Amino acid sequence: MLANCVWCFRTLRQGRCRIEVDSEGDYVISSTNRQPEIGFCAAIGKPASRSIGAVALLVAMVSGFPAGADENRQRPLQSVAEEALPVVLAQFQIPSQTPGGKAPALPKRLTYQYNYGTESEINYRMDPDLNKGVKDDVFVVTPELEGFITYRPTDWLEVTVEIEVLRDISISRQKLTTLPNGDLERAPADRFELLIDQAHVTLKGVTDPFEFTVGRRNFEDDLHTLYDTSIDVAMVTFKPGRALRVEASVGRENFIDWDLLNSNPKDRNDTYMLYSEYRGIENIKLAGYAVYRDDNLHQEGQPFLLGARSIGYPTERTNYWIDLAHVRGEDEEGRKLRGYAVNLGGTYRFADLPFNPSFTLGYAFGSGDDPGDSSTNNEFRQTGLGSNEMRFSGVSELKIYGEVLDPELSNLHIFTAGLGFRPAEDVYLDLVYHHYELDQFADELRNSAITAQLNPNAINPSKNVGDALDVVLGFRNVFGVRGLGVDVRVGWLFPGRAFRRNVGNEDEPAFRDADLGFSLVAKALF
Repeated sequence: MLANCVWCFRTLRQGRCRIEVDSEGDYVISSTNRQPEIGFCAAIGKPASRSIGAVALLVAMVSGFPAGADENRQRPLQSVAEEALPVVLAQFQIPSQTPGGKAPALPKRLTYQYNYGTESEINYRMDPDLNKGVKDDVFVVTPELEGFITYRPTDWLEVTVEIEVLRDISISRQKLTTLPNGDLERAPADRFELLIDQAHVTLKGVTDPFEFTVGRRNFEDDLHTLYDTSIDVAMVTFKPGRALRVEASVGRENFIDWDLLNSNPKDRNDTYMLYSEYRGIENIKLAGYAVYRDDNLHQEGQPFLLGARSIGYPTERTNYWIDLAHVRGEDEEGRKLRGYAVNLGGTYRFADLPFNPSFTLGYAFGSGDDPGDSSTNNEFRQTGLGSNEMRFSGVSELKIYGEVLDPELSNLHIFTAGLGFRPAEDVYLDLVYHHYELDQFADELRNSAITAQLNPNAINPSKNVGDALDVVLGFRNVFGVRGLGVDVRVGWLFPGRAFRRNVGNEDEPAFRDADLGFSLVAKALF
């Protein structure tokens, strides 16, 4: 159980959850953005497990345990607990465990939390147009520093501020590129930002069972398909008990320009979000959501996304996710939106075998627009706020729909199979395969990292988009430095017949297969 607790509690060090004491005096973990794994927090609130939970909490707050559910599975719980006590924190020292196994006393409120670190990146993308004859490779290095502090002067007030500074360094990037559709694309300017990524105030306690938050706040859902970004919001949270949590918010991604070094355009998309989750079933989370986006510039329409999901760990060896969604509203041309999507999968871990292998299967589908229906757009659309990144069996987040193609889940069938290994104590490996098929014939993919056109001719159209292979490596405690990690994600796209292009003419067509796509992302984490 301690390994699970460490997985959850490490997010407290990152500001993604907080410790609270309920009316019965039990310690509970309350998520600030729904990111921690479900079910693992429940043990700390059980009287029989409170001493274990307290120890696990302290270990997680001051240690550099990698965020992996198997990290301490082979270590006896007693030895971990003995090593952890006594522990000195910034505010207090936990006494040794009292005779009789009673839990050490914890304060009812942490007056402050802080964290600092880096998530610097190297990004390389080769031939995004899948044509080696065109120079459009991108190679950018982005060093970054970040830090946050949360201050709780009273039981009813919480203030959080997070600041990051980053700079893009272009090693190779074409200033002007001709896209396959003939449009000219100008490369974005290298960023040099001093950004306030979070700055919000939360009122709680005296307003129970409600909490009120105003300001810029980070939003992340478990699958990162709804949102993985910071939004300027006014939010109300309803928590009638431990099992149920409901959030309602309204805001914009950039209602205020928070970049202290540059002047950036403000967002004109009003975003309304309702998210409800239920945790009354052990290790299972049930959730429902509604996201409405109103584009005041009339470029993206007014999509209204409705969905339900279940995510859980039925056993120590298995986990699953099921996400069903339906989009309504209007598109940018005023047509009705009526799309639907499903994203499901699961992982099984062979904990007793060498290298702790695991196997993941997944399937995702987003409907496409039926060309025979001119009054209704059947294309599914995501919110545009997510990153589509999650973990399978290792410690590294990866693009769940493929590193190279990286599409929005729209007009696509995506079949996924993955193998995970732990070849060394602090090394994690994921091998992931994807196969892509169109739902409806189309000439492009919505919001894909690939700029190549689909079916550029009508002579021999195809729905076969291709196959992809991703290799993801995660290293933790690099060079023996606790907390230092490196993630490397490498991807190849093997284009299918839908990307074949006619290099001849209409009278004498000559088809040529598209070239290989490649991407590499390396991250340094601390």
